[in-house]
Amino acid sequence: MSGTPLHLLEQIAADETAVRIAADVARSLLAGHPDLPVTGVKLVKYQGVEVHLKLPAAAAVHAWADALSLGLHGLLPVTHTVEASYPDSPVFEHVTAVATVQGHRVRLSFCRILPEDEASAYRPVSRSEATK
Repeated sequence: MSGTPLHLLEQIAADETAVRIAADVARSLLAGHPDLPVTGVKLVKYQGVEVHLKLPAAAAVHAWADALSLGLHGLLPVTHTVEASYPDSPVFEHVTAVATVQGHRVRLSFCRILPEDEASAYRPVSRSEATK
C-alpha cells in the first residue's frame, strides 16, 4: 500500500465515514419506529449516501411518511404512479416518499406488479387495437 497515493486513501476513508453515519441513521429509524413495517434496508451511495427503506404496502409508505413528518399527515408528499411500458408488459405500481433525516436522504418505497384484473385499465393500447 505504500505506493497508493494518499488522496485515494482519503477518498476511501471519507466514503467509509459517510456510509457508517448513514447506517447509524438507518438503525435509528428502525429502532425509533418498531411498529412500522420494513421488508428491506439498503444504503445507496449517489451524491452522498442515501437510506432506502423497502416497504410491504402502499399504506406503509404513508405511515412512514407521517411518522417522519412528526405525525403531521400529508406534510411529506407521497407519490403514486402506475405504469406499463407497452401493451403486453407487466403494470407496475410505485408508491414513494423522500425525507431528509439527520442530513441524509431517506427514500421510502413500495412496488408491485398489478394482477391482470387491475392491470388492463393501465396498459397502453397497441397500434393495431387503436385502429380498430
